[in-house]
Amino acid sequence: MTEDPRIEQFRNMARANPDDDLAHFALGQALFDAARYAEAAIVLKSVLRLNPDYSRAYVLLGRAQAETGDPEGAVATWQSGHAAAQRRGDFMPARELAGLLSEAGVPVAETNPTASTGLIGIDEGGVEHALPVDTREPGEGEVRDVRTGRIGPRMTFDPFGDEIGAFIQANVSQESWQAWMEMSIKLVNELRLDLGDAEAQRIWDLQMKDFLNLPDALFADKTWE
Repeated sequence: MTEDPRIEQFRNMARANPDDDLAHFALGQALFDAARYAEAAIVLKSVLRLNPDYSRAYVLLGRAQAETGDPEGAVATWQSGHAAAQRRGDFMPARELAGLLSEAGVPVAETNPTASTGLIGIDEGGVEHALPVDTREPGEGEVRDVRTGRIGPRMTFDPFGDEIGAFIQANVSQESWQAWMEMSIKLVNELRLDLGDAEAQRIWDLQMKDFLNLPDALFADKTWE
């Protein structure tokens, strides 16, 4: 069987970067998109070994397990992912994982982005502790960041001039946008993305969606040509 060029590209990148969770996730996503669910599950498990806090990998791994006839494995994966997402304050992935568990008939506690125990910090001695969460309403020039659940400075510009850009400006803090800019450089370099190519742009956009915890609905009608 001739290998899908996109899968082969990501497989080569994962081989060249064995400790890179992003490269392995891209391969797992490509395999899942090709309905090669058993292979995708193997790769996505390696992502979580590299980075146990990769919320999106839990979502996709559970779906791959469900597709291969392992609903119990899927539930266990989603439960682990939900706990990890809540611990890190990744509220939108936590909600998505809670929804998947609910669909599977497994009740979960409602995710609350303003819960006082939702975020974990590490002090200079390496000891974990709960971070206080600002429960006030954002003031002028501030937003409650959909990525972190915390209040931060509002972006001063719409990065794309469309519905997606408007949502980002209204709901993503300047710090989170800067963090994505730094991550996107890594993404482009490590996956060798040419953003003039439609498929590369699609990968970049969907990685941005996952990183910033943007709603799926924003991308539902988007086409890459």
